[in-house]
Amino acid sequence: MTRETPDSARERPELRETRRAQQGRKAQEAQEARAQPRRTSGLQRGYNPPDVYSRELKRETLFYGGFWLIFLAWPVASILADDSSWPLKILGLMSVLGFIVVYIYALTHPRIVFSVSRWVNTLGYTAVLVLLMALVGITGGPGTVTMASYLLALWLFSHPWRVGLLGACGVATVILTVGFIVFPTEVTLYMLIPVVSTLAILFIVRFMVEKDEKDREKDRQLALSQQREELARTVHDVLGHSLTAITVSAQLARRLVERDPQAAAVQLDNILATARTALSEVRTTVVELRQPDLTEQLQVTRTLLDAAGIMAELPKGRSFESVSDRLDAQTRELFAWCLREGITNVVRHSAASRCSVEIGEKHLRIDDDGVGASGPEGNGLMGLRQRVEHAGGTLNVGPLPGEGSRVMSGRENPGTRLEVVL
Repeated sequence: MTRETPDSARERPELRETRRAQQGRKAQEAQEARAQPRRTSGLQRGYNPPDVYSRELKRETLFYGGFWLIFLAWPVASILADDSSWPLKILGLMSVLGFIVVYIYALTHPRIVFSVSRWVNTLGYTAVLVLLMALVGITGGPGTVTMASYLLALWLFSHPWRVGLLGACGVATVILTVGFIVFPTEVTLYMLIPVVSTLAILFIVRFMVEKDEKDREKDRQLALSQQREELARTVHDVLGHSLTAITVSAQLARRLVERDPQAAAVQLDNILATARTALSEVRTTVVELRQPDLTEQLQVTRTLLDAAGIMAELPKGRSFESVSDRLDAQTRELFAWCLREGITNVVRHSAASRCSVEIGEKHLRIDDDGVGASGPEGNGLMGLRQRVEHAGGTLNVGPLPGEGSRVMSGRENPGTRLEVVL
């Protein structure tokens, strides 16, 4: 048998506190999870209330569900008009009051026993409410059957579509059957019309709620898909440009490592700087989808073209500043993305010796004297085209018009023009 040391004796209370804290966190997480509306997939997606209602949802439920309690005036009037003794009338009135309390509690607390399914909880509420209806029926007569409407609403609006509909239909069938047995001499339509008409109205309202929820779910899925596409385009634009710059600098450094070690070291420094910048941009992109700056992108373009051995003709000086100052923020951002993707493609695919960039208030044009565009568009151009079209512009990619490539460098290549027009 081991003897407990003073150190272990001091540790035990700490361990107990840690364990309690962990249990408290788990309980809180489980409570928060139950309070979230549950999402299902496929055909099951739709309105599905949470197991635990927030205060705001409780107030909303009380407003919309409690308003219809005014129709309990019918069984109350039947109780008061009955010839029974006052003790029985008081029993009936107290049963109506108990019915209201249980019904409101059931609406705002659909699942109080989490060890069983929600429909079992609703079935328990239904049993209590039916018992109270039976007590009301002693003096309320056949008018008591109209209280079944509240049971139908409880099932329809506390469960997913299929479960709620099956439960409501089952309750209506049982209530009407019992009503016909208990009040055989009463007119059948007196009980049948209120219950069936209420079920039909609740069915229509529940169908509209289900449709609205599915429409909202579709909108959420569409927005999520658009966000994913935007993130994919952004990550491609950020990493594609940076990795291209790293590849070009690495190839140049490899050629210079023996012939000019100092120049090779400069290229290696450029690789390190570009890698650090790319890492920073990726981190920023994840947080807030970093938007490139047009002026900064022009500077990066010159560096990238110089490293690739491509002669750059870029806008500069006061003429560019004059145009840049007249561009709004959205246009500057769009042109920066277009410049980034366009120059990346020039360096990566064109085998050009010269590249020119022209920027106006409503257009951006990138020309090169390379081998020309061929084959289907890649992810970069497809994403760029979507950006431009979303901004209300057009993106055209094709060979230089006329003798454009020969004019630029005297080469026979068709060249490529990427033009964005707003």
